[in-house]
Amino acid sequence: MRRGDLEEFIGDLKGPVDTFAREAAVRLVLLINGSGQVLAQRGFARALDVMGVAALGAGIHASSRAVAQLLGMPGFKHLHQGGAAGQVFIGPFQTPSEELILITVFGEDSSLGLVQVFYARLVEEVQKLPGWSQARPTTDAAQFERDLEAGLDHFFGAT
Repeated sequence: MRRGDLEEFIGDLKGPVDTFAREAAVRLVLLINGSGQVLAQRGFARALDVMGVAALGAGIHASSRAVAQLLGMPGFKHLHQGGAAGQVFIGPFQTPSEELILITVFGEDSSLGLVQVFYARLVEEVQKLPGWSQARPTTDAAQFERDLEAGLDHFFGAT
């Protein structure tokens, strides 16, 4: 997403992301695009954590897509990793504007089924938002790094 689009379109994502986090009872939520640009977040206290999770999430998504294509599939519906202390869910979805990736961490207060139900609702809500329901031009290579940083600046107040 281009830097100039951030204020107009990212603000629309706050409501659906907050509703998802509350209803699915998750600890952390991060919504990024395929490049790892942060579009919405909830539960993170430090920009460094957001940046790390966004980069890892985009990399995991790209790698899993490549594996799926080797298997003759267009991609995985979602990825899930369960653990003793918490679980991670990574769900990519397409909007007319661009592909988005939801990354969420949850614990005993939630379940994979609950996360999947509210993930489906989030996808429907986001796809209907005015800024995400139509195609927009993407950034060029020279602007790419500044656009990634702009996403973090938006959430953590850097100028």
